[in-house]
Amino acid sequence: MAAGETWARCAPCGRRWRAAQRHGGLWAPVPPPPRMAMRQLPYFCRGEVVKGFGRGSKELGIPTANFSEQVVESFPSDIPTGIYYGWACVGNGDVHKMVLSIGWNPFYKNTKKSVETHIIHTFKEDFYGEILSIVITGYIRPEKNFDSLDALISAIQEDIEEAKRQLDLPEHLKLKEDNFFICQKAK
Repeated sequence: MAAGETWARCAPCGRRWRAAQRHGGLWAPVPPPPRMAMRQLPYFCRGEVVKGFGRGSKELGIPTANFSEQVVESFPSDIPTGIYYGWACVGNGDVHKMVLSIGWNPFYKNTKKSVETHIIHTFKEDFYGEILSIVITGYIRPEKNFDSLDALISAIQEDIEEAKRQLDLPEHLKLKEDNFFICQKAK
């Protein structure tokens, strides 16, 4: 647990989430994960990486891998929009931690729902056309708008740090070795 955070635990399932986080000198409540999101997790998905809006690397300095509209539309309708974390594998490569946005990205006022995955790893080149396999294991927060690009980037960096912390927990770490990734490598 990072300094300046308090945690809560769901009584029925035992999952943990940040109950409050210090921003500057103030405490801000963090809502519990939506029940619908937690019922759908872990969620396994695989699809081709397509060109997105071109903002991740260029404008934000945080590259993302984007799924096609068909893959986005195949997500269960009751998975709420928001920021999630889990594991990702490109092609037959290694499995890495990831943070993922599902939704309309209010800051950019998207008109189409997107699923954008930031893999917490530095790749030497783009991998458009490769197959991206992901396992979503947990929920961080709902989507929200931001007053500035700097505020958005700061929130994404906090999401990345939260994903790293959560994915080191045994209940999430075990999914890194799931047969879902092993089967992909065998093909």
